Amino acid sequence: MNRITIPLLALVLASVFLLKLTKGSTASGASDLSNSAVARVVTVSQDGLDRKSNDLLEPTMSRLDAAGSFHPDIACLPEVFSNRAPESVPGPVTEKLAAWAHAHHSYVIFGLKTTKAGRTYNSAILLDRKGEIVGQYNKAHPTEEEVKGGTTPGDDSGPPIFPTDFGRIGLQICFDVNWRDGWHRLKSQGADIVFWPSAYPAGRQLPALALSNELYIVSSTQGGASHIYDITGETLASSEEHDGWAGAALPLGKRLFEVDYNAAKAPQIQQKYGSRVEITWYHDSDWFTLASLDPQVTVQAVVREFGLIPLDEYIASSSEVINTARAEAEHRVQP
Repeated sequence: MNRITIPLLALVLASVFLLKLTKGSTASGASDLSNSAVARVVTVSQDGLDRKSNDLLEPTMSRLDAAGSFHPDIACLPEVFSNRAPESVPGPVTEKLAAWAHAHHSYVIFGLKTTKAGRTYNSAILLDRKGEIVGQYNKAHPTEEEVKGGTTPGDDSGPPIFPTDFGRIGLQICFDVNWRDGWHRLKSQGADIVFWPSAYPAGRQLPALALSNELYIVSSTQGGASHIYDITGETLASSEEHDGWAGAALPLGKRLFEVDYNAAKAPQIQQKYGSRVEITWYHDSDWFTLASLDPQVTVQAVVREFGLIPLDEYIASSSEVINTARAEAEHRVQP
């Protein structure tokens, strides 16, 4: 990669970076709250279960019970996983999952056909560690077949962010994957992880969305494998033929960096913090990631200490330099 040495670039980079530090947040809106957390995440797949059955609650709960051995902070089940008729919230399925959440001291997300005021929705319900309902997202983009079958589209003004005791999460459901702006909004609102209950894996789209938004994405699918994706788009864990669930520990606050202005600092960080941080190099992309493995060390604090410039901020700063140079060039050629 060509190294940019224009003095103006260094000046703008420094100014933008200092401005961000005075605001005490990152460009994505993330705060130190989630920079110190490691979230243990579980996802369940229904692959191999017979959806022609009228009721998949118990077979799926059996897989969730097995996943409980991972001691998750949060677990996710697929889209409309019970295969039951629409029900109100709370209702029988919610009560079943609430008992599990309370017993395992874990947040739970599950897909459910819900009914309210005479309307039917394809929903994702969020329960807290006590089994209390703390969030509901109604699928904003149901398929044409769903709409014809009576499903009402949810609010499309922007997917909501739900706070948890380990960070902020976002929800999307299946066909929502095709509307990229929803994922961008979740990132801009500070989501650390986006959970995606679905009917299918979307194996090319999700890694691309994870990388382009620098988000952890967790899929939970009716058919095929469920996956947990890193902010780089790499697969961290996936359910397999002989295991209907997958789990991973996600160091929230992980950031992605270009080597420009940063490469020489990475060894210094590793030398000082040792096993308390994790630095992963992606040499063919001139990138590395930095994650904290110690709740007493936040990524954002290390960024401030060493004057690192995360990739998204670097791109934003470079865009300002490029736009300024372009404007100056156009001004010079004016008669």
